Amino acid sequence: MKIRRFRADDVTAVAALYGRAVRIGARHAYPRKALIAWAAPRLSKRFFRNRMLPTWTFVATVPGDAETRKRFRGAGQGGTLGHGGRHGQGGEVVLGFTEIMQDGHVRMLFTDPAATRSGVASRLLAHALDHARSHGTTSFTTDASRLSRPVFARAGFRPMGHRLRGISGARLLTTRMVLRGDSVVG
Repeated sequence: MKIRRFRADDVTAVAALYGRAVRIGARHAYPRKALIAWAAPRLSKRFFRNRMLPTWTFVATVPGDAETRKRFRGAGQGGTLGHGGRHGQGGEVVLGFTEIMQDGHVRMLFTDPAATRSGVASRLLAHALDHARSHGTTSFTTDASRLSRPVFARAGFRPMGHRLRGISGARLLTTRMVLRGDSVVG
């Protein structure tokens, strides 16, 4: 697996992955109404391009060869947002992505449902945090979903409270989590 910066030509793959992660990967953790609302504001490639190009956004990719398709059966399959999108640059399969702001807020961390529990999210998060630290960021925050809380906790983030977010008429419970420079896990 390779982790690299997000590029404009990754937008189709990232948008489709996001749709699969919410619609398929989170379906056991949230009611259908919440999943629809969660995905609704982020259905366009324009949203992803405009939001992610100016931030520190990273994608985890693997070559799109037969061995990879066998290992991550289903990864990148069936674009759920109406524009396909399984591959990033050069025929790579995009397995996950994360977005971190320069102030240290991790806004997004998603993996393809076919690649969950394979270490993709943890490696992406570690890479993004290392990158931010190399640019002087020392404290980090996130509003973690039920599904992402364990990944953030393993990285040293600590819960600071819950927040009920209203999105398109549905409510999503998130946990505000914080990682301070003096609590870095090695």
